[in-house]
Amino acid sequence: MPSLDHIKRVVERIASVDEIREHIYFFGGAIPYIYYGEESGRDHTDIDILVDESHIDIIRDILKDHNKYQEEYDSLKLGLDEDYGVKAWIDGIYVEFEPVSIENGTLKRYTFSPEKELVGIEEITYEKEDDLIVPMEINGKTTYCQSNELNKAAKEKYGREKDLKDAEFIGNHDIDVDKYERVKKSIGEANTTIISYEESKKKKELNSMFNSSVEHNEYSNLKMK
Repeated sequence: MPSLDHIKRVVERIASVDEIREHIYFFGGAIPYIYYGEESGRDHTDIDILVDESHIDIIRDILKDHNKYQEEYDSLKLGLDEDYGVKAWIDGIYVEFEPVSIENGTLKRYTFSPEKELVGIEEITYEKEDDLIVPMEINGKTTYCQSNELNKAAKEKYGREKDLKDAEFIGNHDIDVDKYERVKKSIGEANTTIISYEESKKKKELNSMFNSSVEHNEYSNLKMK
């Protein structure tokens, strides 16, 4: 299993890319240890990176330029109803690039699982954007990551042994108690929708049929004028 040092090297490599550094948000269990510069004492399996939806295609281009792109790990090649992102193996680490929109008080995150053939959309409401996302310095350059308060609340909700260990680690550091209470409420009220690839493909077909019908009606109305 990958060590924290291994994960950190990949985080540093990704954060060094100028085109995306300010449009990505590192999430997951390894991030608090990297943020605080301390050891986790456990292995880590992957890296979750939320990507501003306007930059997800730039991620695809960068992966292609570095021979890290594989079609079977690209949701756009699976005939699904939305862009659920792209995944890649980078220096032996499984990296998940997930499109996200953060606006009007809602974080909306898209993800998919090639292994389980599932797609998911998570929606988290928030009072302040910096309750969720904060700056993180990597080799003297600023990128962004999940706030430690949000990470702690999410870990406590998941409740696995490793998650509770991470939550305890974060709790042993200075955190904003008011922010933590706000995001704990947000996590508790988060809405997650998970459907199969097949259901997603059917939704795409229905959307396509509906759009074609609307376009046909608009064209017919135009001809009658």
